[in-house]
Amino acid sequence: MDIRQIEEAVLSFYRSGTQQQEDTHQWLQKIQESQQAWSFCWQLMQLDRPSEVQFFGAITLHSKLTKHWAEVPKEAHGEFKQKLLESIVMFGNGPKIVLSQLCISLSVFIVHMLEHPTVIEEVTGMFLNEQLGALSKTCQLEILMSVLEGIPDEADSVHTQIPRAMVREELNKKAGFATGTVINYLSEKLNAGRLEESEMTVLINATKCLATWLKYGNVRLDECDTMVQVLLKLIHYCYWKEPKEDGCLSQEDSDLAETAVKVLVKVMSSQNCNGYKYSATVIRFMVLFLDVLGPILDVEWKENNENENLAFVIYTLFLTTLECYSSVIFAGILTDNEELTKVYGRTVDLLVKCTDKPGTYPVDESCSTLAMEFWYMLQDEVFSMPNDDHKTKCWDAIKPVYAHILKVLIRKSQLPNDKALPKWNSDDLETFRCYRQDIGDTLLSCHDVLNDLMLDVLSEALDESILYLNYDPQNTDSWPLLEATIHAYCSIAQKIEYAEYPQIVKLLKVLNDIPYDKYSDKLLGMALETAGAYSDWISDNPKYLPSAIELLVKGLSSTQASQATLGLKDLTSECQKEMAPFALPLLDACRAALQGGHLKNSEMIRLMYTVGNIMSVISYENIIQYLDVMVSPCFAELQMTVQNQDKSDAAKSRIILRLEMISKLFSSLNTRKPSEKDGDDLSATVGRGQPTAAAAAPPQPQPVQPILLILEKTMGLLKTLCEQWIHDESVIETLCKALQQALTNLMDDIKPLLNDMCCLILHIFANKCAPSAVEMAGNFILIFYNDPQSRDSMKQLFNAILEYNFGQMQQYDEQQKLSDVADLIETFYMFNTRITKKMPVCYGEVQADCTRLVEYAMKAMMLPETGPIKKSVGFLTVFIKESRNCPRMMSAVAGQGENILRNTFLCLGGYTPRAHVDVFADIFLALNYKYPSDYVRWIKVLEKPNFPTFFVSQADKEQFVKKVLKEKVNRRLVQEHVRKFAAQCRNAVEWEIDFRTSS
Repeated sequence: MDIRQIEEAVLSFYRSGTQQQEDTHQWLQKIQESQQAWSFCWQLMQLDRPSEVQFFGAITLHSKLTKHWAEVPKEAHGEFKQKLLESIVMFGNGPKIVLSQLCISLSVFIVHMLEHPTVIEEVTGMFLNEQLGALSKTCQLEILMSVLEGIPDEADSVHTQIPRAMVREELNKKAGFATGTVINYLSEKLNAGRLEESEMTVLINATKCLATWLKYGNVRLDECDTMVQVLLKLIHYCYWKEPKEDGCLSQEDSDLAETAVKVLVKVMSSQNCNGYKYSATVIRFMVLFLDVLGPILDVEWKENNENENLAFVIYTLFLTTLECYSSVIFAGILTDNEELTKVYGRTVDLLVKCTDKPGTYPVDESCSTLAMEFWYMLQDEVFSMPNDDHKTKCWDAIKPVYAHILKVLIRKSQLPNDKALPKWNSDDLETFRCYRQDIGDTLLSCHDVLNDLMLDVLSEALDESILYLNYDPQNTDSWPLLEATIHAYCSIAQKIEYAEYPQIVKLLKVLNDIPYDKYSDKLLGMALETAGAYSDWISDNPKYLPSAIELLVKGLSSTQASQATLGLKDLTSECQKEMAPFALPLLDACRAALQGGHLKNSEMIRLMYTVGNIMSVISYENIIQYLDVMVSPCFAELQMTVQNQDKSDAAKSRIILRLEMISKLFSSLNTRKPSEKDGDDLSATVGRGQPTAAAAAPPQPQPVQPILLILEKTMGLLKTLCEQWIHDESVIETLCKALQQALTNLMDDIKPLLNDMCCLILHIFANKCAPSAVEMAGNFILIFYNDPQSRDSMKQLFNAILEYNFGQMQQYDEQQKLSDVADLIETFYMFNTRITKKMPVCYGEVQADCTRLVEYAMKAMMLPETGPIKKSVGFLTVFIKESRNCPRMMSAVAGQGENILRNTFLCLGGYTPRAHVDVFADIFLALNYKYPSDYVRWIKVLEKPNFPTFFVSQADKEQFVKKVLKEKVNRRLVQEHVRKFAAQCRNAVEWEIDFRTSS
């Protein structure tokens, strides 16, 4: 192969445009795989060649060593090693990128040579004894550490003739030697008194090397004393070796110290399952950590810290140790051992300071978020104690700590004010948002410990924040502390029970008294969110409802209207019965907000849900009046759009907005009393097999449901709208969802409009099958099929759904593109599952083509999409179980039983991702339960040679059949059999076998 051509290609790759790079890259990859690469890689690594070419030669050598070592004859191994060492010497002084690749290549070579028991010792001795005389001792040590570091990493990816188990075993044996070599080197350097700057790279590589070897060798924690002490001495030296004018470590010192701490983290996490076994060692190490690293954290306990990364990894070390050995450390709460008690106390104090790190996260500090998990872990450890006396003692011991942490968290959760905000970027703000969520979760842990005491602490914090706010009334930037205190109240709202706590009463009063116009809108936003969060408590204490309403209504006209609409939604849902005395003024406020033009679309939609909740508790006359002034504008705009035949994007957006607003109103407006709605649960009504409300004796005369009045007046408009936008999926889906909400609320009260609704659905089916239309049609059938007056309409509707979907699936099946209508298939079989389960009589009376239905279900379950797989398998399972009660269904199962099993086995063999094979257990159970004798005959399809794959043996198939034939009800056991069989079919590897190409 022409070396000049390769060199030109490499240079072209690094210096040409993107498209040419891609072509060149493919060619270079191809020649790297060739046999000749063993020769030309050395030629490319000549000192007179460009560094890019040298680097390509080095990575080619590494690639060949990793993947094609078998191509090198055994008798050539010695010569190869010599050439590799000579190349390392040649590039010992650079370029670094070439030397680095050569070091990794030597690591790979050593992995291949592990069958020689002393290979690592020999190579190590060569460098330690400076046998590569052309290089300085420092350079040789740097190379050695890189090589040792690379051995464990390369062992995981190298293609070697040595069995993987043997590689791991040999590395386990050599772990002690490798780590010992590094520790000896570090000790010698530290004992020398001063670390030269020129040696820092070697020291960093050596320390990294320890971390890579710790995953091998099953190193016992009690054998790590020397390693831990040397690493701590290294950290201590780097940090304290000389005064720092600006307090900032040099980059080399910082990297070395941080790397050493990370190795300690590896040490402490290597034996986390043997906490009690090493309890004395853990305590000894914790004392060392506290003595050596604690003072560093004390110095770094400041904001705008120049050594923040070092502080971060040190705190990580303490938290990792606690996570792995929590019971050992937490034993210090109860023990009489003074040393252990002191370790526990010092550790908790250190983590309190971590949580209370000066500065604002994440712009001034990055450590405070680390300890959040600890506060949950500590309370969980205490609450899980089996001994009640111990639990009580520990509980009392940690309460003061959590009371202090509560105040810390309030202070740390303060939002930046307008003066501080310029130094925050969007990423900082998002990180802080997540941090506040973590604080909220931690506050819940605080409440679990403090209970009612938490409200006392929060009440004190509220007083302090108000005092701070009022200290300088002219200061408009003093609001963050009050906002953070309110946030703390909001975070624990779910924990507050029904009692009339004076602290909550005071909070609600404060929320109404704050002069929000003087401060940032964020303060009002948090107040509104908190008012909504306490809706459940207010429902038990309704005398405080007016103040909550007053605050939320105030928010409707602000920039925080989103929080106001959320709060009103929660309040009117939780306190609906108590809302009647305040309903009309609140409706007026909602109307004003809707007409004000300042609300976003999502806020308007949400507010309509509130409107529906409120209208449900006012007089019928007032409902009609408010419908006219609040809902009519929505339909008036729809009417205007229809009349103008406006098909613009702006018109479409307005139509969808108005339909979504109407949908939300329909979902919440219901004047029926709860007792009258008891029979309205669809699943309960149909599931009992009793006549629906449509066929029952009518109750006492009542006014027509408001939703029905709206629909009666606007059905013509909705039909026209549907006709004009029939080919726009988003508009039709939104319309169907609105009508579905009406049906869900009205149930059988919708009967006067049944024919109109069915015609609308049929019109949609004639053009485009919307999933929401299918769901709505299913509900109509389940509610009205047993009503003699409606049965013919329901049959027609059922037939239309079947025929439309059959037509669509046939069309796409012929094009072999069933995946293109995966959503339609999923919806269709979800619909059929409901009908099969609750109204199977439909299939017999409508004379449905059940065989076709089953055939397409079999095809659907072989698609790659999750939805069709699960829904079609669910349908087949229910269909099989119900088929004995319907001759037409039974005939379909009897005729397709063997095919159902054949396709099921193909799915297990590779069509279906292994993550989803569990669902097929239901098919085996259903057939075994309902068709036991046929099942035995059908399952013989598995006897076909190499079916479903050639990986599974005849004995494995017989064993599987025996197991599944035995089980008729134990779903979990059949799932286990199915999972195991699927793995056998795929040779225990998740390969997707394409049966479509085989016959």
